[in-house]
Amino acid sequence: MNSPEEQQESIVAQKAKDYAKKKGKALGKKALKKAAKVVAKAAVKVGFAIGKFLVTLLMGTAGPVILIVGGILLAIFVIYLAVSMIFSNSPESLEGEALELRNHIVQVADSTVDMSRPEQLPYRVPHELIIAALQLYNSGNVSQKEAASIMGKTLKPIFTYAELEGSIEAETTTCVNGSCSSSTTSTPFILEPLERVEAWDRIMEATFTPHTTEWQQGATQVSTTTRSVEKTDANGKVIPNEYAVETDVTTVTTKVRSHTFLIDEVVTEDYSHYDRMLATEPFSYGQDDRFIVEALYQATDKYINYTGWLTGNSLIGFDGTVNPGAGVPPEYMQYYLAAEKKYKVDWYYLAAIHFVETGYSTHPTMVSSVGAEGHMQFMPCTFVGWSYPACSGNGGANIPDSIKLNPGKIKDYGGYGTDANGDGKADPWDVADAIFTAANYLSKSGFSKNIDNAIWHYNHSSAYIEKVKKKAMELKNEAKYSGGGEIPQLAPGSFMRPAVGGVSSKYGPRNLKNGFHYGTDITNSIGTPIVAMADGKVIKYHTGCPQVGSLNSKCGGGWGNHVYIEHVVQGHKFVAVYAHFSKTMASNGQTVNQGQVIGLMGASGSVTGPHLHVELHKGSYKRPNNVLNPGLYIPF
Repeated sequence: MNSPEEQQESIVAQKAKDYAKKKGKALGKKALKKAAKVVAKAAVKVGFAIGKFLVTLLMGTAGPVILIVGGILLAIFVIYLAVSMIFSNSPESLEGEALELRNHIVQVADSTVDMSRPEQLPYRVPHELIIAALQLYNSGNVSQKEAASIMGKTLKPIFTYAELEGSIEAETTTCVNGSCSSSTTSTPFILEPLERVEAWDRIMEATFTPHTTEWQQGATQVSTTTRSVEKTDANGKVIPNEYAVETDVTTVTTKVRSHTFLIDEVVTEDYSHYDRMLATEPFSYGQDDRFIVEALYQATDKYINYTGWLTGNSLIGFDGTVNPGAGVPPEYMQYYLAAEKKYKVDWYYLAAIHFVETGYSTHPTMVSSVGAEGHMQFMPCTFVGWSYPACSGNGGANIPDSIKLNPGKIKDYGGYGTDANGDGKADPWDVADAIFTAANYLSKSGFSKNIDNAIWHYNHSSAYIEKVKKKAMELKNEAKYSGGGEIPQLAPGSFMRPAVGGVSSKYGPRNLKNGFHYGTDITNSIGTPIVAMADGKVIKYHTGCPQVGSLNSKCGGGWGNHVYIEHVVQGHKFVAVYAHFSKTMASNGQTVNQGQVIGLMGASGSVTGPHLHVELHKGSYKRPNNVLNPGLYIPF
């Protein structure tokens, strides 16, 4: 861990220089001659994006530096903004080479999927995203068209198809004058459904359940044939030369059924592909660059939630009980949670760093090859402060305990060491002090604004970031949450109420766009616990939406943060939708118990105020065919 002062030196000035250089590469410079009105409209429309851009880039720098470079960065950003708006939404303003380039970018976007395959179309890379991302690409000797092609290939979704064998079973019954026989044939067929998609903004994973359809009755064919038979007398003797005509009636009926598969697609908002592709060569976009791409793309009226996803749908503020999954030593949870509460750093990130650094304090010496020490592996100079006279290089100075463990000295030298247990010492070898110090350091490194950047400060490694984040999400998803507020009474063997509060809208007709409300709404304050109505399994979830949405919000498909849970109650299978959470506290594949907290009430997605929308479906989620009136099953 290097000195924060060294790390921040001239950052903004360098960024201004870099962006000014890149600005000269901006798309369609000729188009800017016609851009005045578009620039003004865009600047007003996405003023929030400009503000976020400046705050992100300038955060942590000195005031005079902000004044010097702020105007430059703002001017550059507005130019980027104008070009994105023109190329995305105003092609009529383009001509010549600029129009040709824009058309090429659209073709590149189309080439990211097979346009003849309907199942791929939702995952097409938007041409607006390519335009936004291309703004910052310093392509050197590569032409703009070639750069656009590279961008499209880089962001192209990865499709994985399954190969499943089904069959059509046909049963034919033939009856001749009432005497019947049957035969069965089977005709195999191959299905190739999408099994997984890794797109720039989401991951889709499908599961396949064998399914046999009901018999479908086919046409009935009736035919008659006549034949001559010899007549016989009463004794059964044949009468010579006398014949009778008899008619045979043949009835052939067929019925068919399919042995196929039910496909359940679980889509999760995930920008890993976007994040990874733009961060690596040939682009090597830094975090701030990716924020700018987000702002430019958002300015074209397209949905993107990269910042929300990056910072995670934090569970900070939950005051109930957290039971970690297997592998997390329970004795450390008190420190993780207390540090989370004080420094606003999620407990599962602290636990992940603890695991990655020392295997939850199980490494033999807990001293690294470069001199990092203790439970959370701090360099002495980072712990005590880089203004300590002996600090230089990588921070491995030999600092006497009289200074290294002294909270007063640490404050004087600007260090991060923390006395968590109140014993008068800040000790990297005391697990409570070490965990609190890590939380303090991450907080001061901007954890609440940019998790990746804060973790990078801890180790200065992209691979380290990925390792910590992967472990953190694993710990978050394996944990179970309970309490945290008033919980409805359990109802073993049936459905319980999912949250405390009043019913604001029942199932049935109401004044909506579609004229019908398919669920029941419970209102209460943001943060009210939402629990599983019965034992079950989470089959779909969404997280990362802002706690407060709007009536026209499309985040989470309008559901906002939500979960789908498959319940089996009294032998019958149901799928329940729980929507508009402020925080989602369950994840795909997780088994939940009745009364377990799965989220906190919010107003995310398309809403007019805080509430829980709960919807119940028979067997599987299928609107409107399988929708049930929740009031007939749930004690509202």
